[in-house]
Amino acid sequence: MEYRRRICLAMNFICNNLEKDLPLDEIARSASFSMFHFHRIFKAVVGETVAEFTRRLRLEQAANKLLMNWDSPVTDIALDCGFSSSQNFAKAFRNGFGMSPTAYRNSKQGNIFRKGENALSPHLGYTLDSLLPVVKESTQEGGMNMHAEIREMPEYLVAYVRRLGPYGKETCRLAFDELSRWAGPRGHLEKGTVLGVYWDNPEVTPPEKCRIDACVSVDKGTLTEGQIGLQVLAGGLYAVCRFEIDTEQFPQAWEEAFAWLINKGYMCDDRPCYELYHNNADEHPDGKWLVDICIPLK
Repeated sequence: MEYRRRICLAMNFICNNLEKDLPLDEIARSASFSMFHFHRIFKAVVGETVAEFTRRLRLEQAANKLLMNWDSPVTDIALDCGFSSSQNFAKAFRNGFGMSPTAYRNSKQGNIFRKGENALSPHLGYTLDSLLPVVKESTQEGGMNMHAEIREMPEYLVAYVRRLGPYGKETCRLAFDELSRWAGPRGHLEKGTVLGVYWDNPEVTPPEKCRIDACVSVDKGTLTEGQIGLQVLAGGLYAVCRFEIDTEQFPQAWEEAFAWLINKGYMCDDRPCYELYHNNADEHPDGKWLVDICIPLK
């Protein structure tokens, strides 16, 4: 359990420094490991070597940027994502996705993203070239009511449990069950803010490698144990879309939130998306969640 918590620190360190060529000893130190066994422990927990994990995240970040930032030159995207040249990027991308970056951008999937159609999923990491005016809007998208606004969100210090696996009810349940066993008896669930953080875009990342963090905000100085880690969720500008939905409607809510965002002309930042829960559906008379889907903007 302790190894899992510390490996999550290393994963976060890599994710936050993808544009850099990090020495292995620096990654190991970020999670308080010695160099001697770190690479073996990392692979045992994550299922990939450090190099494989880093390379995959760079490629997936680039794929996301190609889909959303269709005006950005491929070379700029390559350099932004840590590749030394457009030639090296093109070779790595073809090996990873079976086509060139330009072909991927012009694929059916790329056209869907440009039109704001179909399933748009947790964590699409991209840049916003200029800030657009703050807006608030209540609308009915796809048969469900949504209140959407652009606003500054605070920074959260959270205790968290990370799970790898397909985004959906089962993976989320396992993560939150583990968090609740630690946080519940200590009163954190009652006084803290509960969030679900999605690091990856399942349209790009293999389902078994998608990362979800079950989180609860805690006070500074909170001590964790076992697999429970601590991390800071960055504040800043977010699109915040509020829904009152049952469990089966979460995928549709994410689709509607991103469709609204794209139709309004906004794009996303590289920070992860998250769900912020205002209630427990078990205590709602109709079994519904009151939830904010929060999508980062730059």
